[in-house]
Amino acid sequence: MLPSEDSRIPIREGYYFLIIVQGEEVTHYTPDFGLSHVDFVKRKVGSLPDGAWVGSASKNDGQLSAVNSFTFYRNQLPGPDATQRAVFKKFR
Repeated sequence: MLPSEDSRIPIREGYYFLIIVQGEEVTHYTPDFGLSHVDFVKRKVGSLPDGAWVGSASKNDGQLSAVNSFTFYRNQLPGPDATQRAVFKKFR
């Protein structure tokens, strides 16, 4: 794929998107980081579906990654491998 054909959503350095991932796909997202993860989930899906993951996609030092929601998982560690793959497919 040529760079001009890259339809992934850009994330600027130091910025975040709130995201919900299910089945290795980002199903919902918002750049509105003023929302808590709880409010984001409530607005988008009501309650987090079984098997879904919620957290943040961010870019720091040029590296794109997914980070667990502290509210839901009690840590801010990198998300699971499947979640990382979903983020790389959706964002750049």
